[in-house]
Amino acid sequence: MAEALAAADTGEVLAHFPRAGVNAVKIDASGNLYVAGYQGTTGSPDTYDAFVAKLSPDGSKAFYSTTLAGSMSDFVSALEIDATGAAYLFGQTDSPDFPVTKGALQTSFPATGVPGFVAKIDPQGKLVYATFLGGAGGAGGGILVDAAGEVYVSRTSGTPFVAKLDAAGANLLAEMQGLGGRLAFDSQGNVYVAGTTLNFANPTPTAGAFQTKVIGSPCSGTGQLAFPCFYQYVAKLNSALSQIVYTTFLDGSYGAQPAAIAVDAQGDAIVAGTTNSPDYPTTSGAFQPLSTANAPPCPQVSLFGSFCPPAANGYITKLNATGTGLVYSTLFSGSQTDSITFAAITSAGVYFAGQAGSEDLPGLEGVPQACLPQTYVSFLGPDGATIGHARLAGGNVVGYDATSGTFLVWIGSDLVRFDPASPQGPIACVLDAADLRPVNAFAPGELLTIFGSRFAKGLGDAATGPFPTTLDGVGVTFNGLPAPLLYVSPQQINVQAPFEIAGSAQATMTLSPTQGLGPPDSRTLPVVAANPTAFLDTVTLPYMTDLRHCPASTAVYSPGPLPLALNSDGSRNTCLNPASRGSTVAIFIQGLGVTGQAVTGGINPSPGAPLDLPVTGTTFNGQVVSVVSSNSLGGSIAGVWQVGLAPNYIGALPVSLSVGIGGEAVPVRDLNLIIWMK
Repeated sequence: MAEALAAADTGEVLAHFPRAGVNAVKIDASGNLYVAGYQGTTGSPDTYDAFVAKLSPDGSKAFYSTTLAGSMSDFVSALEIDATGAAYLFGQTDSPDFPVTKGALQTSFPATGVPGFVAKIDPQGKLVYATFLGGAGGAGGGILVDAAGEVYVSRTSGTPFVAKLDAAGANLLAEMQGLGGRLAFDSQGNVYVAGTTLNFANPTPTAGAFQTKVIGSPCSGTGQLAFPCFYQYVAKLNSALSQIVYTTFLDGSYGAQPAAIAVDAQGDAIVAGTTNSPDYPTTSGAFQPLSTANAPPCPQVSLFGSFCPPAANGYITKLNATGTGLVYSTLFSGSQTDSITFAAITSAGVYFAGQAGSEDLPGLEGVPQACLPQTYVSFLGPDGATIGHARLAGGNVVGYDATSGTFLVWIGSDLVRFDPASPQGPIACVLDAADLRPVNAFAPGELLTIFGSRFAKGLGDAATGPFPTTLDGVGVTFNGLPAPLLYVSPQQINVQAPFEIAGSAQATMTLSPTQGLGPPDSRTLPVVAANPTAFLDTVTLPYMTDLRHCPASTAVYSPGPLPLALNSDGSRNTCLNPASRGSTVAIFIQGLGVTGQAVTGGINPSPGAPLDLPVTGTTFNGQVVSVVSSNSLGGSIAGVWQVGLAPNYIGALPVSLSVGIGGEAVPVRDLNLIIWMK
């Protein structure tokens, strides 16, 4: 969601990487940026290559961009740099002809497993070595390099392992199996691992460990076949990988997933991640010792019941130097589902990021539930008891620059420097007004809902028209064109994108709040000819949580709101009030662009004029649903259309609608257009 919305003040764009994905960013002592991931396309088929690039601190200069390409798909998942500026890559490849170097540890493509690779790139961007690494794909793992140039790599999926390669990438110096995951060094070169396991007997906690066992619970499945959770452990190994100093579980009854680990000067290990365990171990005096998250009801997809874990919390835990106790441990969540997926652990505290699903996430202000989930950034003090403000970051956080105090965020095709201390603009998100889903482009005439804070001092409602371009001192423009306002409140604005933006490559929407409530805020998105959406019921309970009130149905359902559908007598079409077979049920759509009475802020005549575009309807199995009428909705703002459907079935089935625009059948994006018939 965040990528499409550009919902936060996204900050300074450092670099543009078209057709790329960035998985890791590191920063050297001079502030130069090392960026790694993949370039190419994903989908069917996947055709992308592993790459690493070195940029100046402001992104204005690319020192090099090096691609490691085989005939199949390859990507970098973990990155490290050494004091000379050499880059070390750990990744995954499907290419038998991946460019491994002569004399490398393994030059033959692995016969089994998920093929991994390790590579070293010199400070000028030249390949020093590249080697296959067994069936040890690097997804979800980690990489470290010591002062001698020896490399440690690890993964947690499949058969976990930690391996040590020599400085030439030619010899395997040591390997320890059964442990694997995120990696960190301490000042003596000991290696710390934060990983997960499904097997309570492996790894075996050491004597005196903080937590020697966990109580398992099912995290998925049904009453017939339940699947366990992934349980977190932390281990300390010597630098030769010949001795386990300690191993301890660090978990509750529903598992945990580590995102980062680091070690401080005292040898304490700090781990951050996400847990579904309300009983995850915490300490008194920590910022949030108790879980406040509430999981939604578990969907009942089986007669034997279903298993799903409680709602997720972020966590940050500091384990003492001997692995025998906690220095501090805190959860981080609101009342819904929240996570921590990135953490930069410094002596000043922990700078972390994740997905916010709760409008009451600690430190997050002015972001209503309708805007979530989105990526946030925040800060935990070194005592584990204080936090900073949480801010929406607009993309995927991939790095942290301690020198400037900024996060590095991947948004679309851009690497962006985000300053969490910069003033937050009033816009939290921009949604389509019909289905309250995020927009990634503006269509001419599209009705939009802007959520946030500090928009206005009072309330304004122009629902009966004519529609003004200012309400309570608030105005919204698109490329400088004043837009009709339907509703203005301190947290919500409903607006119509002017039809006059048709033909523009992009549009900048600028919101000017009431004087004294803050500076203007803006979002720039592409302009598309059409973005058809259906009006959904976003107020009443969704189908799944209200299933007990509905008769058994064969409807194929995608969780979420149902359509605002009316029977021929004007009553709501629901499972308890189905329409008679063969009668007409009305569904309402918008976002069709410039068609019919395309007058910005205009009122449709009554009765409505026929739509001059073809509309077709089908069920999930391709069965045609009869479209008997399509007209502008009389008395509504221009751009709202009413489609009459006459399904020839009994029961409930989802309907898919398409509108013929520009010679193509453009689908209405909403999949839950379920109509009940009797």
